[in-house]
Amino acid sequence: MFESHPIPQQISSYQFRLVGDMTLKQFFQLAGGALMSLLFYSTGLHPIIKWPLMILSVGLGAALAFLPFEERPLSRWMLAFFHSIYSPTIFNWVKTPNTLKFFAPDDTTSVVQKILVPQNEALVKTAPVAKLDNEEKTLLDKITGLFVATPTLTVIPAEAVAKTPTIVPITQPINIPTRPKIITEEVVSGKATPSGPTPQAGNPAEQMVNPTFSPQAAPPSGPMIPNTLSGQVLDTEGGIVEGAILEIRDVAGRPVRALRSNKAGHFMVVTALSNGDYEIITEKNDFEFDPVSFKAEGVMIPSIYIKAKSHTVDPNAPYTGKPLIIN
Repeated sequence: MFESHPIPQQISSYQFRLVGDMTLKQFFQLAGGALMSLLFYSTGLHPIIKWPLMILSVGLGAALAFLPFEERPLSRWMLAFFHSIYSPTIFNWVKTPNTLKFFAPDDTTSVVQKILVPQNEALVKTAPVAKLDNEEKTLLDKITGLFVATPTLTVIPAEAVAKTPTIVPITQPINIPTRPKIITEEVVSGKATPSGPTPQAGNPAEQMVNPTFSPQAAPPSGPMIPNTLSGQVLDTEGGIVEGAILEIRDVAGRPVRALRSNKAGHFMVVTALSNGDYEIITEKNDFEFDPVSFKAEGVMIPSIYIKAKSHTVDPNAPYTGKPLIIN
């Protein structure tokens, strides 16, 4: 069985309740009916007329207060009844005498032709110039010419200017001696340094170094995605290297990532790399690093430990308190 949809009720406004569920409006409606019955009782009408009016007024007040019809109060029904009775129900259409705009003729604007006169030309024809006016004009021109002297242009012939050869002294390049740099390297006790031919300064020999994986090189919150990379950059003595630039290149030598180590020397790649072989090129002032190669295979890559191969010290740099080992 289908149920009728409930009529929306007013829930946003607050109604003050006087006694129980009786609101202040219901109390005034009930009191108004009782007051009307009291007025009828105080009149001198015949009881046959007075008592029905008293009962009707009390009942009307009670019905207005406590007798809703179809979830609407009786006062709403009474207002709707009188509104429908006195509202107009017949409408007459009257043609408007005004002409609509889209039927009206277009406004014709008169175009005023302007007569353009050349500059410095009078509109009215001047009177013919008399002979006396011409004589005065010539006299004034002569007087003006006495005060304004027209400069005479003199043509100076151009002379051929002989170009004098300039002697450019030949200066020989001055060779400024450069101060050699001191390279400090870590000396491991018990191992002799292999003696061999030193590579030339112009062509430094770079060799690929296998990565050194160490859990201690991992940052506090390491990556949790496969093919992501993390590690730590240290100097020759195991100290932290801050601000080192790390460039990750693929097999074709194209850079795919660029990183910088933080204050703790840690670096981390957040986005996953594609499967394949890669190499890490590390750069930092006064440090030299060997390229480190690794392979991404879709698994978690352990943290890589990158250590500087050599450290170049400026002789004019202030003393840091650490002993320097000079080869």
